[in-house]
Amino acid sequence: MNCSGPFKISLAAATLAVFVALGILLDASVARAQAAAGSITAINGTATITRAGATTPAAYGAPIQVGDTITTGPNGRVTITLSDNTQLEVTESSSLQLTENVLNPNGTRASTKVTLLGGLVRSLVRFSAGATPNFEVHTPNAVAAARGTTYDTDYVSGVQRPDHKECKEFTDVLVYDGTVEVSNPTNPSAPSVDVHTGQKTSVPCGLAVLPASSAAAAGAGATGAAGGLSAGAIAAGAGAVGVGGAVAGVAGAGGFGGGGGGGTPAAIPTPLSPD
Repeated sequence: MNCSGPFKISLAAATLAVFVALGILLDASVARAQAAAGSITAINGTATITRAGATTPAAYGAPIQVGDTITTGPNGRVTITLSDNTQLEVTESSSLQLTENVLNPNGTRASTKVTLLGGLVRSLVRFSAGATPNFEVHTPNAVAAARGTTYDTDYVSGVQRPDHKECKEFTDVLVYDGTVEVSNPTNPSAPSVDVHTGQKTSVPCGLAVLPASSAAAAGAGATGAAGGLSAGAIAAGAGAVGVGGAVAGVAGAGGFGGGGGGGTPAAIPTPLSPD
């Protein structure tokens, strides 16, 4: 069979068209896989983004993808806004990885999971009425699953607390609004604890989650920038959870009444403004 002439040209053109079509499909697939789950909408101080082993400085407007780790410096704070308008405020000297962000066909959140490797993150979760809870903050020894809207999660390791000298890692959860279910995945036989508005709890190492208690009764605490709790800001008074925690009574804007407690939850702190 003679494959020269117009037939040969047509065959080559058809083959090229197939490869172009395959390339377009591949590019679209890669684009979907790398689609940003959110972006940095406020930043103060220094922070970095680590993606696929490469670390770059964080900047306002930078896209955040699943698998990215955001690390803040001693003076750094970052707000990440996800596609469903949920916000994650990463405070000073903290490290947070976006481990899962699955969307429904209509663009609403199906499941979002973040892993707090160290420090403190404030989650401002957007929920629709009747929506199934589908937002979780994981630490090495706890899972804080949102059944409400706004809460702080703090993880610290390498410290001891007077009431748990056998432990050197703690996860603390403080709820500003709604309810958060806290469990310890390293101790599956221990029951989870529901933490309601104005309450706090702690998870010491692999032990059971401590009962929820009033955050306002924790005594004088300290705040970080923008009214947030600094990792390691803990009162020594009654009800304080010890060194490295973040759920003692909060003094100042956006926190719980300090100076011995007795206060009620204040308004949610205003998110960071774009730098």
